[in-house]
Amino acid sequence: MDLTAFFQYLTSIFTFLPKIYNPVSISLTELFIVFCWLVAASLAFYFSINNSRIWTSIGIGFFLLFWSQSYQLNPWSESFTIMTAIHYMIGTIAILIVSHGIQEYYLFTRTLEITGSKKTIYISALLIILIGIIVISLNPKPSQYVLRNYRMMNNTIWFFLCILNIYYIFKIYHEMKDSPIVNGIIALGVVFVCALIWKGAGLYLIMYQWDKPWLDIIEFTGESTDIQLHMAKVEVARWLTQTFNVLTSFSVAGTFAYLFKLLR
Repeated sequence: MDLTAFFQYLTSIFTFLPKIYNPVSISLTELFIVFCWLVAASLAFYFSINNSRIWTSIGIGFFLLFWSQSYQLNPWSESFTIMTAIHYMIGTIAILIVSHGIQEYYLFTRTLEITGSKKTIYISALLIILIGIIVISLNPKPSQYVLRNYRMMNNTIWFFLCILNIYYIFKIYHEMKDSPIVNGIIALGVVFVCALIWKGAGLYLIMYQWDKPWLDIIEFTGESTDIQLHMAKVEVARWLTQTFNVLTSFSVAGTFAYLFKLLR
């Protein structure tokens, strides 16, 4: 879907926006991914309205994940590097908050009691995001090297928290075998398995400097790369990243739709 003309018209109205020189194309796959995260965020928030504080953490986390994923549709991402760094920071905070909710769920299923208020979760999430924005804003404008480091940090934290969440979901499953929502818990585990492969494959490419941002950087610096010697591995990792990005978004939307049906 070519949106170049639309965004060029937008920049003619709002002159403070950077000019659009390169073609702006948004694929149906990208729109599908963002829509799936929107469905998951909306349903997660719905569950948190009249439910325990546990769902509040999960609801906020998935809303932030939708916010983070939707940023890929921003045609000015290369111009506003501070906003791109904040985008990676929000995606990292999101998985931390979701993981916090899942760990609380595990404690809840074992003790059948939970303390604390929802307001604490909202205020804590807001404060963490504000602190992150302040820290990024006070530091020098991120270069492409720095943005790549933010991306590596995001993928690394996602990768290890997905492993931890799979472990806790397995424990929750054993505690809730007779629960009517146990199949929904299993589906949530599938989501994190898909996310583990998605982020793990992306992290693999970054670690060996075979990711697109690094190839874009060295195109201007003149540095060499050994990517041509390992194209089979690179293509597999790229395929895993792209495929499981879609599968993660589809499975998360399907899981929350299924949980919505079970919890009604």
